[in-house]
Amino acid sequence: MISEFDFKKASISIEGDYYQVLFHDDLDAEDEPYFMIQAQFEVPDRGECYFESHREELIGHNRAISASLSKNVFRVSYGQQRTNNVLVRFSEIDDGYDRLVSALTRMIPIISMEIEI
Repeated sequence: MISEFDFKKASISIEGDYYQVLFHDDLDAEDEPYFMIQAQFEVPDRGECYFESHREELIGHNRAISASLSKNVFRVSYGQQRTNNVLVRFSEIDDGYDRLVSALTRMIPIISMEIEI
């Protein structure tokens, strides 16, 4: 089963060895839907990312099994006991597509990029 989300924005945050990509609308309300990926490179962690969402079943530290990014769509599969398949559609990127590509490539080295011409 695929968890599908439609969000307004993708926001990128990089602080030293800590990376975060957050898909959201505006985060004005406490219970607003979101999907977030975090990774740190200060301490070895077997290449795991922290996945977080407003949906509890999608939360956890896991390695990505597969991931892809196109202009307005991000797909990722992750999990150990149960595989989570997530598809995120978004329309804006706070810091530009190149920075999103850079952050996701650092966090998920196996990611494939779909180049649209």
